[in-house]
Amino acid sequence: MENSASCNCNFTAETLAMGSFPMQEWCEPYELGTALYSGTIFPCLNLNFYAAEDIPCPFCGKAADAKLSEQEKALDDICMVGFAINDLTLYLDTHPDCPNGTKLLKELLQKRLDGLADYAKKYNPLTQLSIVTGTPDTDKYAWDEGPLPWEGGNL
Repeated sequence: MENSASCNCNFTAETLAMGSFPMQEWCEPYELGTALYSGTIFPCLNLNFYAAEDIPCPFCGKAADAKLSEQEKALDDICMVGFAINDLTLYLDTHPDCPNGTKLLKELLQKRLDGLADYAKKYNPLTQLSIVTGTPDTDKYAWDEGPLPWEGGNL
């Protein structure tokens, strides 16, 4: 294949690979900690590519949770819900009419808003939205309350 004047790539007409992906079906999602560790909320997508050692999930055991402070647990919960929202959004991009997916998305969005508001009330706001939802006085701009996470506020 000849390159056009505007293209500097060196691809040839040879096919390097071809993929085939079946349409995903809804399956009952993992618990949030397991989903984060697995890299997906859907067990039906968690397929072994290469079987390595059986590594225990740091998010699934009670022992791992016991080592975290209350603030760290709250932040972990927010992160797990955020991950699930992102993964579910990818699913809903191709399945916008799935009632199970849209119901779960609404639940997770509310859970994230509640978690951000609770975290902001107890510690400090993590997002611009939690500046308003996390303080009783909605006229108060509380972004500068801290320390913020990048200042060691979640440690």
